[in-house]
Amino acid sequence: MRRLVPFASLVLSGLYGLGSAWADDDKAGLAFFESKIRPVLVKQCYECHAKDAKKVGGKLLLDTRDDLRRGGESGSPMVMGKPGDSLLIHALRWQNDLEMPPKVPLTEAVIADFEKWVAMGAPDPRVPEKAVPVAPHVPTETTH
Repeated sequence: MRRLVPFASLVLSGLYGLGSAWADDDKAGLAFFESKIRPVLVKQCYECHAKDAKKVGGKLLLDTRDDLRRGGESGSPMVMGKPGDSLLIHALRWQNDLEMPPKVPLTEAVIADFEKWVAMGAPDPRVPEKAVPVAPHVPTETTH
């Protein structure tokens, strides 16, 4: 048991360092989502792809991260890290008989932002309204 404690401490300290690096990446990705992606979703997509839409197009909801990743009638609209394989990008580019938004295409710059976002793994802070975070169980060491 005495050997296990230093080893566990070493592993956990290494993971802590990785976690800090990932947290920085997450902050940048979430900031990108908030500044570049969310405004477009709100302005161009929620009219047909939100829970409060009169009729949800293709059964695809875009209100939360989980809704977006779950997808609709055509399945998940994204292949994380692969914008070229993502239905979302095909739809935004008006490719393969997909045209979103349906009336006026997005600018090349906005589509490039979505491609970058999908390539980043689509960081998205939106969670369902009723989601309640649960603290992980952390075992405690008992001494006898």
